[in-house]
Amino acid sequence: MTRNKSAFNFDKQMFGFNITETGVKSWTKTFKLGPFSQTINVNLKTGQMKGTTSLPGTGLAKRYDLPGLDALKTPDLPEFKRKPDMWTDD
Repeated sequence: MTRNKSAFNFDKQMFGFNITETGVKSWTKTFKLGPFSQTINVNLKTGQMKGTTSLPGTGLAKRYDLPGLDALKTPDLPEFKRKPDMWTDD
């Protein structure tokens, strides 16, 4: 079943969180690096991260995809696996 479209759309940004009528969608942070403006946007449902580097006042911007939040997890290496307790009587 499809949802009925609402007559009014709600889209508000508070403390960097983008809130719509269906809930919180993403988090955005913008900061300045010298003459450039850097924006990072994280989609909270999919974990996808996007970035934008721009030169304010010129209309020039470069958009790109950043590695997802899954790429930040600890790899499954042997030294991270749980080792058996050496004091058990097996």
